[in-house]
Amino acid sequence: MSWNKKSVMEQKEMFIKMWETEKYTTTALCKRFGISRVTGHKLIKKYQEEGEESFFLKSKSPKTLPHKTPKKIEEKIIKLRKKYKNWGARKLKVLLEREIDIKKIPSETTINAILKRNGLIKTRRRRMGKEGRLNPKFDPKENNEIWSADYKGKFKIGNGRYCNPLTVCDSKSRLILGIKCHYKATYSSVKQGYISIFREYGLPEYLHTDNGNPFGSIKSPRRFSRLCYWLIDVGVLPVFSDPGCPQQNGRHERMHRDLKAYCKPRIMSTLSKQQEVMDEFKVEYKEIRPHESLKMKTPEFVHEKSKREYSERKILYEYPIDYKIMKVTINGSARWGAYHWVYVSRAARGRYVGAEEIGNGIWNVYYRDVLLGYFDEKELIRDEQYVKLSRIKV
Repeated sequence: MSWNKKSVMEQKEMFIKMWETEKYTTTALCKRFGISRVTGHKLIKKYQEEGEESFFLKSKSPKTLPHKTPKKIEEKIIKLRKKYKNWGARKLKVLLEREIDIKKIPSETTINAILKRNGLIKTRRRRMGKEGRLNPKFDPKENNEIWSADYKGKFKIGNGRYCNPLTVCDSKSRLILGIKCHYKATYSSVKQGYISIFREYGLPEYLHTDNGNPFGSIKSPRRFSRLCYWLIDVGVLPVFSDPGCPQQNGRHERMHRDLKAYCKPRIMSTLSKQQEVMDEFKVEYKEIRPHESLKMKTPEFVHEKSKREYSERKILYEYPIDYKIMKVTINGSARWGAYHWVYVSRAARGRYVGAEEIGNGIWNVYYRDVLLGYFDEKELIRDEQYVKLSRIKV
């Protein structure tokens, strides 16, 4: 039987006091306290050597730790974490490998323990996950196959006006192609932002955005906005996430989280100064920050410039000879025959669309080589009647 676990110190003190009276034998005392004679003799010997300190429980942890992280390395980890406040152990380890012998660098678990011990990691509350829709899924196989673009949520800068950062990234290499600060998210500001990026990096095959203005329009065929028709003119096909499904552009949203954390303590007084902060983040993100999806390489190391160059001149397009060519008027409709109208979209006003008959009065309507939708000619019965394009699933 062992000591009473609820009052070990009191039991030991009572044992010694009764032993000091010399009225009890050690055997009798051990029997009364329910311990062996060996334990009793050890307690007496320890009391004679240490005094009352022997009553207290002592830590059994070793005095020396041969595998403990050296203080210099620990200080280096803390310094890097304070410089890159939103980087985890895996990325910090890659930076350490550039300066310290790889054999001396601790594991990711140890780095996390060091950060937690020094109050540099905040415990996050876990949230229950929600299963979202899986389609459409945009997973590029090569650089410049799909770029993603979005406006980071607006925030107020020092002059009292709102800053809207337009961000464009390559979905494969995660390279930030551009961050442009605008006072307002308009068609002209996005277009100019795209042009400057296209001139530097070339053209992608697809440009992935959400459905918000000016990127897309839920009411238009294929969700195409005015900006989308301009993108098709230069040779880029717009694609969209499902409404209310930002997780379908998760790579871009993850970058926005890092951008927000970086800019939160760096709010400047003017838009030009805020642009300098964005440029600093862009350099850090593409040249210094290692990415797990890239096997801890940087986006700049992985990315290659697009072979498709941006043309400053409008690219002419000729529809096949069997197409019926229609011009979209200012109200978004195109004249069909002498007495009828086909409503396309106000976003396409001023442009020419082509209609191809596929049989039984059904016509597919294209803008250049992009299918917008279809309509049934048999629905046009009365004079000056118009018909809307039926949407297609893509």
